Amino acid sequence: MSDLYLVTPALLYADAFLPVMEQRLVNHQPAALLLRLVEGMDPAAAIALIEAIRPLVQHKGIALMLENAPELAVQTGCDGVHLSQSYTAASVRDVRRRIGDELQLGVAVGSSRDGAMRAGEEGADYVCFAPDAVQNAEDTQAVLALAQWWCMMMELPAVACAATPEDARALAGCDTDFVMPDTSWWDDPAPWTF
Repeated sequence: MSDLYLVTPALLYADAFLPVMEQRLVNHQPAALLLRLVEGMDPAAAIALIEAIRPLVQHKGIALMLENAPELAVQTGCDGVHLSQSYTAASVRDVRRRIGDELQLGVAVGSSRDGAMRAGEEGADYVCFAPDAVQNAEDTQAVLALAQWWCMMMELPAVACAATPEDARALAGCDTDFVMPDTSWWDDPAPWTF
């Protein structure tokens, strides 16, 4: 059975999102929540946003992962850091050294089997698969097949991104470790049940 791994929209302020998040987490228990911040955000504002969200998530036993901000993740008591494909500030190995072994490290690898293996060798605790290009049925099937193969053959856990509820059910059906629904999940989780 696949676990739910939620991702927030890119946030600048917590105020509007907090009530939605609290309401959704009453009825849904994800294994983790990936917090995305608006790129180039003022560090003080980022810390304030993380501090508003962190206790609500961690109090429920949900791991709080921070996207592309290793230093902030350590500084603010997050459970880990998730590196997107656009992250170029440091190698996976360097980020692992910066955050130590206590924090989780996830790495988005698109649909690259080689990228996933390399991330694992460099210290990732999980890899995240998603279509590389604009979403189409062929890309979705490629990610589905790769995630299924990975979860059967490799010990390193995998997260697979789902653009639609149908994708989420297909990924859960092939026993992907974690399914990450699109941010539209926050609007209405009901169709995303798997």
